[in-house]
Amino acid sequence: MDGEILSVDEVERLLSMISWDKPPSQPRFNFTVEDEEHPFVQLDKTVMRTLQTMHDRFARRFTAQISKMLQSVVDIRMTTVQQMYYNEFVFGFDSPSCFNLIEVELLTIIKDLSYGKANIILDISPVIAHPMIERILGGGREPTMTARRPLTNIEWKLTQRIIDEFLYELHVTWKDVANMKYTVAQQESNPQMIFIKHNEPVVVLCFEVMLTDRSGSMTLCVPVDLVRTLIEGE
Repeated sequence: MDGEILSVDEVERLLSMISWDKPPSQPRFNFTVEDEEHPFVQLDKTVMRTLQTMHDRFARRFTAQISKMLQSVVDIRMTTVQQMYYNEFVFGFDSPSCFNLIEVELLTIIKDLSYGKANIILDISPVIAHPMIERILGGGREPTMTARRPLTNIEWKLTQRIIDEFLYELHVTWKDVANMKYTVAQQESNPQMIFIKHNEPVVVLCFEVMLTDRSGSMTLCVPVDLVRTLIEGE
């Protein structure tokens, strides 16, 4: 340094540049911003408790079926039920993942609403997806390194067996509320490749999956509007 002193104008210009340069850790979106099309409607605590109870039962049934499929003891427990915007949900995932867009067709008439459609998301963490695939193939008895790569085409097809079982048990869970048809519409390793409105209010249900020495998560994301239609009857 030569002891050169910046002028007032130069200092102000530098400060102006800094004020517009947001730190990398700041999220891209302000998740609390609402709009008229998708207002953030806080679900009643009773609705959240109902979801918790329904999917606790779901987890127990799914545990039994997956343990039978993999010929191994699997423990699946529901951990959290949260309400947020879709962008907050999707930006919490790393790539690669096992991200599935599922189209739900409502077959039950609710307040004159018939054959409505909605999209839900099912994510299976690769940390647990790869060991489950190994078990389907008859391996996975010995501890191995966790794979950090996208699923191959064959692995996606094997994972479909797990997804089908998940959706069947989801159908059983929801059938007393409404009859729905589930169709896997899109599967991606990169969650950003599935396009849903970022400001869509959603309910996120998280399940912890434990398989011998491995532990990972399965996450279900459901639009708030669908939950309110089915449970609140709105």
